[in-house]
Amino acid sequence: MLRSDPEGRLEDRLNARPHLITLADPLQLQSGAVLPDVQIACQSYGHLNEAQDNAVLVLHGLTSDQHAAGASSGPARKPGWWNAAIGPGKAIDTDRYFVIVPNVLGGAGGTTSPAAQNPSTGRPYGLSFPVITLADMAKMHAALLDALGIEQLHATIGGCLGGFQVLEMLAACPARTGKSVIISATARTSAHNTALWAVLRAALMSDPNWRGGDYYNGPGPSAGLGLLAMTGALFWMSRETLERRFGIAPVSGVPRYTMEPDFAVEQFLNSVKENASKGRLDANSLIYLTRAIDYFDLARDAGSLQLALKGVQNPVLLVSYASDWRYPVEEMAEIAKALPENVPHQHLTLESTMGHGAFLYEFESLRPALSEFLR
Repeated sequence: MLRSDPEGRLEDRLNARPHLITLADPLQLQSGAVLPDVQIACQSYGHLNEAQDNAVLVLHGLTSDQHAAGASSGPARKPGWWNAAIGPGKAIDTDRYFVIVPNVLGGAGGTTSPAAQNPSTGRPYGLSFPVITLADMAKMHAALLDALGIEQLHATIGGCLGGFQVLEMLAACPARTGKSVIISATARTSAHNTALWAVLRAALMSDPNWRGGDYYNGPGPSAGLGLLAMTGALFWMSRETLERRFGIAPVSGVPRYTMEPDFAVEQFLNSVKENASKGRLDANSLIYLTRAIDYFDLARDAGSLQLALKGVQNPVLLVSYASDWRYPVEEMAEIAKALPENVPHQHLTLESTMGHGAFLYEFESLRPALSEFLR
C-alpha cells in the first residue's frame, strides 16, 4: 500500500523527478532487526500501459542512485549513470517500457540509510543503522512493487551490485521478475573481494572526520572518501585500460623529478579524489553497502545455487566481460549452469579493456543483445 501521493497516474507521480515512497509496513531484515517507516527514493521514465505489463525495474551499482537517465536537476545537469541505455529508441526504450529505478536500501540517494533519522533518537542513524543484506534489498524492491500496484515486471535488470539484487529477486520472487538481465556479477562474494572492501572501509574509517560514523552535523570524512574513490577506480579499470588511456610518459614530456603528480594517471586519480569529496557519496552508506556485499552468498541459505534458482521461470540474459577480474566469466558460468534446464538463457561474454565498468562506459557492445532480449 502506498502512503505517499496516492492520486493520479503512476507515471505522473514518479516521472521526471525523484520521488519518495513510504512503505506502509515495517521492513523485517534478515538479521532480525526491523526498520520502521522505510522510505524509497525512486525515479521512472516512460509510461505504464493499460495492461500494466511493460514495467522494467533497473537496479543500480554501488556508487550510483535512482538518477539513471536524462539530465539531473542540479546545476551541473549531469546525465544519469545509464543514460546510454535508457530513453526513447534506446535499448531500454521508454517509448515501449515503463522504467522504474529505485535507490537501494542503505543508499545515498534518499532511501532509508545510515543518514536517515532514527525515530527513537531523532538523530541520524550512523552506525546504529542495522546491518543490511542483498536479500533485504530484494525484499524492499518487492514491497515497492506492491506499493506501486505492479504484480509482474516485464524485466529486471542490474549490473554489479544491481546484478546481485536481480539474483536475490530470482531466488525470492521469481514469478514477479519477468525477463532477467544480470551483468558483471557473481552468485557469491569471493574472499578476494571481501578483502578489497575491508581495505576501502579502513580508508574511510581512518579519516579523523569519520568520528565513528557520527559526522552528519559537521565536516564529513572527505579525505577518506577520496582515498576510497582512488582505490575503487582501480577496481573498475583494467591494467590495459590505464595503459591505453594514460601511459607512463610524464605529462610535461620530460620528468620533473618531483613528488607532485608528474603522470597523467596520477592527475586522473586526483580528479577522482576531488569529485568524491564533493558530497555526492556518503561514507556510512558505502560502509553498509560493501558490508552487504560481503554477506552475499546466494547458495548459503538455500543449500545450493541450483536450489536457490529452482523457481526461475522466465528467460535470463547473463553478461560477462572477459577483462572483469572482480567477477570473472567462470563465476557467471556457474549461474548459467545452475538455472533450471527448461529456462531459456544466454551467457554473453563481451570483450572490453574497461574491465568491470564496461557496461557503464562502453555500452555499445551490449546494446544489440540487451535490446533484442527485452523485445
